[in-house]
Amino acid sequence: MRQIIPLEPNDEIATIRAKIENAEFSQAVLVTPRDCSALMSDGGMSLVRRAADDAGIEIAIVTRAEEMRARAARFGLPTYNSIHQAQRDQWRMQSLARGFGATIAPAPELDPRALAPNVLTRVMQNRNALAFVGAAIFFLLLAACLLIPAARVRLVPSPIALTIATDALADPTISQINSAERWIPARKISREISGAAQLKTTTQKSVPDARASGSVIFTNLRNEDTVIPQGAIVKTSGGVPIRFSVTTIVTVPSGIGNRVEAPISALDPGPSGNVKELAINAIEGSLSFESRVINLKATTLGNVRNVRVVTMDDKKKLEAQLTAQLLQQGSATLTSVLKEGEFILPDTIVIDAYDTTFDRAVDEPADILNLKISGYAIGLAADREDLDALLRALAQRDLQSGYELLSNGVKADALPGGKYQYPAFRFPLRGVGYATPQIDNAKVARALQGKTKNDAESFLSNSLPLAQPPEISILPPGWFVMPWLNFRIAVFVDPQAVSAQ
Repeated sequence: MRQIIPLEPNDEIATIRAKIENAEFSQAVLVTPRDCSALMSDGGMSLVRRAADDAGIEIAIVTRAEEMRARAARFGLPTYNSIHQAQRDQWRMQSLARGFGATIAPAPELDPRALAPNVLTRVMQNRNALAFVGAAIFFLLLAACLLIPAARVRLVPSPIALTIATDALADPTISQINSAERWIPARKISREISGAAQLKTTTQKSVPDARASGSVIFTNLRNEDTVIPQGAIVKTSGGVPIRFSVTTIVTVPSGIGNRVEAPISALDPGPSGNVKELAINAIEGSLSFESRVINLKATTLGNVRNVRVVTMDDKKKLEAQLTAQLLQQGSATLTSVLKEGEFILPDTIVIDAYDTTFDRAVDEPADILNLKISGYAIGLAADREDLDALLRALAQRDLQSGYELLSNGVKADALPGGKYQYPAFRFPLRGVGYATPQIDNAKVARALQGKTKNDAESFLSNSLPLAQPPEISILPPGWFVMPWLNFRIAVFVDPQAVSAQ
C-alpha cells in the first residue's frame, strides 16, 4: 500500500524530509506542485533521495513539470503525471551508481615525521593555547546543542464545514464553468427507445346482447299468391322505427284477405326490439303494395349484458405507466453511454414519443387495453468535477479569512426538482465544503524554539484550532528541549485526517 504525501510550494527540505520519515508505509508518493522551490535544484532533489534512503522508504514523484521529472529521474526516482498512475503501477527507485553526486576526496595521509615529539608538552606550557582549546571545546559543545537536536511536529487542524444550498444551470450550449452565473456545461444525450404495456379494464357498461324475436301476420291484398322472402323488413311506425327481418320464406295464399304467420327477429340486439302487440305495422319496399303486416303478440327476448369497456382514464393511466417504465429504461440506456466522471442530472430524462398506439378505442368492449410507444430517451449529462468546482468557487466566496478549503474536501450534489429552461436545465444544488486554518509552518517553528516538549505541546494546543493533540518527536531520544534553530524543527500539517470526516 502506498501513502500519498502532498507537498506545498513553500515546503522546505527539512519539512519534506520529516514528511518522508513519518510515512506509515514502505512506499510513498510525493504530490509535487510545479512551483515547489525546494525541489527546483539538483541539490534539493538529492536531499530528498537521501532522506528516502535513510528512512528505508521507496518514493515516487507526481508532477507535470518536465524539468522536475527529468531532475527526479537523474536521482533514480520514478515519476508520474497523476496519482492514479502512481498507485496503479509497480515501481521501485533505481539504484544510484557508486560515485553519483559530489566526489569526496580521500583524507591526506599524515607524515609522522612532521609531528613534533613534544607538541602536547609545549601546548600545556602555553596558557594562551590552553584558553584557545577550552574556547574551542565550549563552542563545539554549544554548536552540538544547537545543531544536533531535531524535532518533528505533526498538526491536524480542526475543520469547519460550509453548507451551501443554491440553484445552478446546466447548459449544453456552453463549454466552461461560469461561477458568477452558477452555470456548468452539460451534454445532451439521446437514444431511441420503445416499449409496450397492457392494462386490465375495470369499468363496466351494459351493451345489447340477444335480439328480440316473435311473429307477424301477413294479409294478402291480391288475388294471387304473395311470396314473402327471407330477410323481408317489417317495422314499427311510431317514433324511431324498430326494424325486424323475416327469418324464413312464407307464401300468402291468393285471395284478398288471406293470411299467413311468419317468424321475425329484430335487426338490432337489445331490449329495444321488445315491442308491444300491434306495434309492427309497416313493410319496407314493394311488398307494402301486395300485403299488410301486424304483430298480434309482443316480441320478446331482447336483452343486455354487462361488459368491461375502455375509458379515457384507462388510456391516461396506461400511458403514464408505460412512460414511467420507459423513463427507467431510458435512464439505464443513457447511463451506459456516459463518459468517465459524468452523471445524469436528476429529472432531465424525458421521453419524446413519435408513435403512441392503443389497440382499443374509448367505450369499446375489452378486458385488456394494450399500448405501444416508440420514441427517444433524452437527458443531460454533467461532469462531477465541474459540479465540485462550481461549489468550490461558491464556497471560496464565503470562506472566512485565515482558512483554506481542503483540496478534496468539497462534495456537491444535484438534487431532484429541477425544470427545463430549454435547452438548459435549472436544478437545486447542495453541498458541503471543509476548510482548515492556514498554518504558517515557519512561524510555528520559530515559536517553538527552545521550549520544552510539554511547553511546546501546551502552546500549540492553546494557540491553534486543532482536531487532536499535536504530535512532537525530538531527536536524539531522551532530549526534552526543542531545537534553538528553527530550521531544525520540521512542521507539517496533515489535512487528510480532516477530509475523511
